[in-house]
Amino acid sequence: MDHNFNDENNLPSRKADHVKLVIEEDTGIDRVSNGFENFKIIPSAIPEVDYREINMATSFLDFEFKAPIMIAGMTGGYPEAEKINKKLASICNEVGIPMGVGSQRAMIKNKNMIPTYDVKKHFEDLFLVGNLGLVQFNYDFGINEYNECVEQIDANAMALHVNAFQELCQPEGDLNFSDLWKELETLCEKSKVPIIGKEVGSGIGIEDVKKFEQVGCSAIDVGGAGGTSWAKIELMRYDGEGSPPFELNDPTLKWGIPTAYATWEASGNTNLELISTGGMYHGLDAAKALAMGTNMVGVARPVLQELVNNGEKSALKWIENYIETIKRVMFLMGVDSIETLRTQKNKLIPMNDAYFWVNSRKNKL
Repeated sequence: MDHNFNDENNLPSRKADHVKLVIEEDTGIDRVSNGFENFKIIPSAIPEVDYREINMATSFLDFEFKAPIMIAGMTGGYPEAEKINKKLASICNEVGIPMGVGSQRAMIKNKNMIPTYDVKKHFEDLFLVGNLGLVQFNYDFGINEYNECVEQIDANAMALHVNAFQELCQPEGDLNFSDLWKELETLCEKSKVPIIGKEVGSGIGIEDVKKFEQVGCSAIDVGGAGGTSWAKIELMRYDGEGSPPFELNDPTLKWGIPTAYATWEASGNTNLELISTGGMYHGLDAAKALAMGTNMVGVARPVLQELVNNGEKSALKWIENYIETIKRVMFLMGVDSIETLRTQKNKLIPMNDAYFWVNSRKNKL
């Protein structure tokens, strides 16, 4: 089954719409947080560490990085995205962290869009994560298209995102999600690079974490609720045309597991490496995610906003301050390395809603 003609023609404008909405509009859901405010850290009265000696280096998928942060995949597939991704790549290259790109479907449909993703031609040492929607493999994508996405941008890993709620809300949405675990298993068997199973705002519960591990993924991005809602963005795109499946005030938009809860469930209960994304707007939240055991924290919207509104230097400064905030929290905890921070789950106390979530899910872990 092929995608409809209008969808193919609208891909570049849809990608541009997404970025414009992320930068200019409130794309979160009212009273939905990432959940980290419900976890309190037990402080260390005498930290017993030298702040200057705290080591922020870490490893992920057998590569070494200067900090446990990545700029998560956001854009590509329309002309203006080339400059945005190049500047984001420059920031990642400067700081020594990984970078993701947005969905590469647009470059398969239009080869002229390949340069909007191909940032390693400028920064050959950059660790780059490619990106495709898993549901596309129930339509007109196969292993050849997958390999092209890897090879054309020299990706070090591939994120295969699952976005059922976004597709449900999208005017051009693809809703055939049948047999996708088998498709994912086949791709994992044939892929030349590690595959990351990635959610985009609904979170991944431990039941599905175990399935991602069973089919052969190397890592997962828990992509929890509490940050940018792609479902809301798609509903905003209707702009008076057609009949959206939900109104913007529909309680269903609160769907999903907060990032903190998804991170807590996965950490220590899988051999997969973990990325925590979804509303990770402050270094304190990142420090808590790392203390839970995550390997990487992904940030997106605030970096993009800073870049577009204030320039590359300002976006670089934002990232550097974010990393420094993690370091400050580590000092207050008495932790001298990221490796040690990732063993501090017992210093996090679940409060309020998190307490009830953690205790009600114990039998699933």
